[in-house]
Formats: sequence, C-alpha cells, structure tokens
Amino acid sequence: MIFPYGMANGISGSALIRLLARQLTQVGYDVVREYSHRVVNAGQILREHAAGADQLILIGHSAGGVIAYKVGLYLEEKYDFQGVHVFAVGCPKFYLKDIPYNDRFTYITGQNPDRITRIGSWRKPGSRVYRGRPGREVQLDFNPDHQGWRFHASYFLKSAWTDSNEAFHTNSVDLVSKIHELYPGN
Repeated sequence: MIFPYGMANGISGSALIRLLARQLTQVGYDVVREYSHRVVNAGQILREHAAGADQLILIGHSAGGVIAYKVGLYLEEKYDFQGVHVFAVGCPKFYLKDIPYNDRFTYITGQNPDRITRIGSWRKPGSRVYRGRPGREVQLDFNPDHQGWRFHASYFLKSAWTDSNEAFHTNSVDLVSKIHELYPGN
C-alpha cells in the first residue's frame, strides 16, 4: 500500500485542517503535472516489486486515484508495461487524453456521489488533446446512512447494512467484489 498524501487516521481539529490544506496543495500539483515526484516514486516502487508480473491492479482512493492512473500510465509509457488496470474509487475527475490506456481505467463512485467526485472534469473545454473518458464508470450502492463528507471516507469500511431485499452488505466487501467481477484476473 502506498499513501502518497499521508493518512488522517486519528487526526482531528486544527491538525486535520492543516493536513487537508497540505494534501490539497499536493493534489493540485500532481493533477497538473504529467509525472510528479509522487508518481515517479510510486512507479519505481511498483516496478521493483512487480518485476516479472504480467498484470498489475492499482486501486486508488480519492486523490490516490489520480496517482494510480498516472503511475499506470508512467509504467506503460516509460517501461512498456501493458498489463496495468486502474480502479479509482471516490476520486476527483481530472483531464484525460483520449488514449487506449483509458480502456483499462475504471472510475467507481457511490449511488450518491460525494463532494470529491463532483470536483473536476474528464475533458478540458476546447482541447483537442484532453477529450478522454474512463473505460468504465461504475456506481455502487453503499451504506445509505453514509452521506456527504462521511461517505467519502467510507468506501472501504466494513459498516454492515441491509438493502431493500434484506440482503446483508458491507461497503468494503461490495467494492472488492465489484473490482473482482470487473477484473477477475487470468
């Protein structure tokens, strides 16, 4: 697991506000650059640890989805690694080139999109370069009690709930099951 922007577990109050402000600055930097140092560093780590692998699944949450996408593209363009599949969960949108790599990019949100997933756009208005879209956009039914900012942090929670058919669910199991359904591997 790679946490390019750190973790907020156990942080609250003014310390959380400072962390979020720093993270937003870092995310903005990474969004506008093709290969930031976070992308290159994560790419190098994955290249070392996945040497000899035919396939690689990258799952990024929130701005980590931006990093996952860009790391996969970095591995493809710099090292000709064609087996990267990216799943961005609860990620802000960012400008995408219209390239074949996007066919292996899946964007996942909840049934009620949280504030982070409403940020940005896939296409840059007036651009002939940034006109791409993810290969798949998937909306999942997650715990309906999780709304707003709380929902953004709950994609991977094991919070139990039942749907209208009285079927038992947890966000984390449903999310991982959907990823496995979309990419069952070889």
